[in-house]
Amino acid sequence: MIIVSQDKKSITNFDNINTLRVTKTGEIMSFDNSYRASDDCSDVLGTYKTEERAKEVLKDIISRYEAIELCKNKPSEILGYTLADYTPIYEMPKE
Repeated sequence: MIIVSQDKKSITNFDNINTLRVTKTGEIMSFDNSYRASDDCSDVLGTYKTEERAKEVLKDIISRYEAIELCKNKPSEILGYTLADYTPIYEMPKE
């Protein structure tokens, strides 16, 4: 799955993410598989007014990922849906 940042200036391949983290200031940050704390290399995918709203968006990302994986692995259990119905691109909502 590809995640398009809120400002539409970057994309992140979900397969290369080690961690998605919600901060107390309402940011959703991604850390790639090569992340080292000493380098502090991370990307802000989106910024929201509250930590709670950021958690809702994170939950939405998880739901999309689960739907895609379920459709890939058990298409017969998806009543009438195909992988095409679950676009593998997630655009971070504005707010």
